[in-house]
Amino acid sequence: MTTHREFQEINLIYQTIIERLLRHPLPLPEAVQQAVADETVAHEPAGKGNAGASQETAHWIELLNLAVTPHLLRTHVLENNPKDSALRSLIRFLVSKPVHSQEDHDKVDWLVTHLFSMREGGNQQPTAWPKMDVNEILSGMEFPNLSMQSADMLMEMPALIDEVKYFRTFNEITDSHIIQRARDMKNLFGEEFFHPEVLTAVVNYNLFFGKQFHALFQDTLRQVHEFAKSDPSTEAPDERKLLSSDYRLTGAAFSNLGKHGRKEDNEHTAAGNLASQQLSPEQQLKQMGVDAEQESLYLRNRVEEMLMRVRGNANTTSIPNSFAPLKLDEWEAGAMRNPFPESEQSFRADYARGIIRAIAIVFRIYEEIPQYLEKKGTEFLWKRHHDSLVYLLYEGRNHKDFLLQLAASSGGRGLNEKARQLQSTAKKLDVGLGKVAELF
Repeated sequence: MTTHREFQEINLIYQTIIERLLRHPLPLPEAVQQAVADETVAHEPAGKGNAGASQETAHWIELLNLAVTPHLLRTHVLENNPKDSALRSLIRFLVSKPVHSQEDHDKVDWLVTHLFSMREGGNQQPTAWPKMDVNEILSGMEFPNLSMQSADMLMEMPALIDEVKYFRTFNEITDSHIIQRARDMKNLFGEEFFHPEVLTAVVNYNLFFGKQFHALFQDTLRQVHEFAKSDPSTEAPDERKLLSSDYRLTGAAFSNLGKHGRKEDNEHTAAGNLASQQLSPEQQLKQMGVDAEQESLYLRNRVEEMLMRVRGNANTTSIPNSFAPLKLDEWEAGAMRNPFPESEQSFRADYARGIIRAIAIVFRIYEEIPQYLEKKGTEFLWKRHHDSLVYLLYEGRNHKDFLLQLAASSGGRGLNEKARQLQSTAKKLDVGLGKVAELF
């Protein structure tokens, strides 16, 4: 049963979250107001047999719990760093509920792991097998013996940890689908997920996996950061090769990607850069956990949708999205209204396809940035949008080179107006790429 002190700590967290969303104070029932104002329980230790909260306040907390999603709770905890006792109170409340939702499951999974992670940081020591600590947090609660099925599943947790030990690159994590496999296993425990023995094993796995995940992710971020800050014009691409490359709707992306890596002075980094340059562009992206084929498909589908939209309205001068309206210059709208068949090999076809693809890349960037910013506070939902932006940064840099080379070729043919238009669209693409680079 939730004690008066636990009620006050839980209510403060939930009320703060909800009032921040509402942007005005939350009206409190009279019984709740009295319980919140009661100072006689201010120094009572949580979970030690103190008088339980009233039925009215217990129902109030359950109502607030329905309104607070796991994401909102994680965001609040990370931003406000509640005390250890408040996190304990919240865990005890969620575990003691007679009926649990999937959101209760997700909240406890994250909260108990975060609590031990914070303790690790404070003690500067790794967490040992946390069974005694978990039992202490849940003291006073009674749990039946684990079913045979749950006991058997617990035996599989060490195998997941052994698998994590051998991950050396971030793409190995994504390719293994271990995040979803671990989540599926946790869900199979059902109500027994909240049993101290299960929570102990879950915390042990989560802490170990989290350290490996973040270490490899930081390495990937370093690679992306180096690329985002590098000079894309360090070496001029082969004009003939670029112009003959298939940079159309289904074109092969990432040509000559290795040129964009930053050179370092020390031998270790230089050797690493050399090894990176020996990889194909697709392999470099795969090392970062990016599915280039899937991202290319997203881009192609967006091109087709944009072409239909612009051709369906002769007066279209911009394409709306959730980040910023994408304004179309006259030649860009014209290229989208009159696309050439893929079979045509000519300058005018390359010109139109180059313009269309550049606009599509910028639109995809503007599509993904709000999604990434919204979800970057979650545990894993941000990853898909992060990968899309990494792909668009790589593809956009290469396509910008293509446009500038095509502009140079246009000028050589005396098509100075076409050259100016290509350079202007390339500049628009570069602005979009700059917004991605700022994120990393």
